[in-house]
Amino acid sequence: MKKSILFLAFSFLVTTLSAQVAMSRILTVKEGQNEKFMKLAAEKTQKFNSKSGQPAYYTFSIETGPDAGKLWRVQVEDEMSDFDTVDTVGNDYWKSTVGKMHTSANTQHWWRNKGSSYEAENAPYAPLKRAIFYTIKANGGDDFWRFRSRVATAMKASKLPFTMDVWSCGSGCNGNVVMVVFSHKNYGDQYTSNAEQFPKLVEKYNEMFGNDAYEQDSSRLDDSLEMLWGRRIVHMNFLPELSSPANMD
Repeated sequence: MKKSILFLAFSFLVTTLSAQVAMSRILTVKEGQNEKFMKLAAEKTQKFNSKSGQPAYYTFSIETGPDAGKLWRVQVEDEMSDFDTVDTVGNDYWKSTVGKMHTSANTQHWWRNKGSSYEAENAPYAPLKRAIFYTIKANGGDDFWRFRSRVATAMKASKLPFTMDVWSCGSGCNGNVVMVVFSHKNYGDQYTSNAEQFPKLVEKYNEMFGNDAYEQDSSRLDDSLEMLWGRRIVHMNFLPELSSPANMD
């Protein structure tokens, strides 16, 4: 049963995603076509992606980085085999209405790492996504995943009031890429979380895993990353009107 993301969100992407796999692509809307595209894409999503049995899509505006101004559209499913079922009617409708208004690129497959993710109980609506993309060295997996799983454990023990989703890229990425997505209400909320909640995380982490464990493990994570593009951050905003609803039953 699908819920709204996080999402990929990702959450990726809206914050309550329960599905395990996603397919993302970047859309570039042609100059002068943005308003019309948004209207027609919202109508298509409402018609073909809002009810039980229909594919679920979530859309985000990319705020920073080289793709700023473009859209990130994500299809979310429970299993990879679900992508074998093609919504021919919905896809044809999309092509006939907005197909000529945009280009699509950078299709990627993702799966959610549940053990390294964390969702706060009664998490508030948090449309701002801070996505950290890591590129891990071939021999860096142990150090990377030790830190990420321990962070999730410490967040849960601390009952921190925000959400963190961790996604591994299964296809279409350059290298061993993992995306960690933090959800916030806005930039002010992001600042408050970092200033007030981060020290609580570090304290709980060291309490659970040993003195200075956070500093030592985060240093090992840094060493596990590729030198070039080992870590980059992109902000995105969730667009509910171009996304499937929370309840598709």
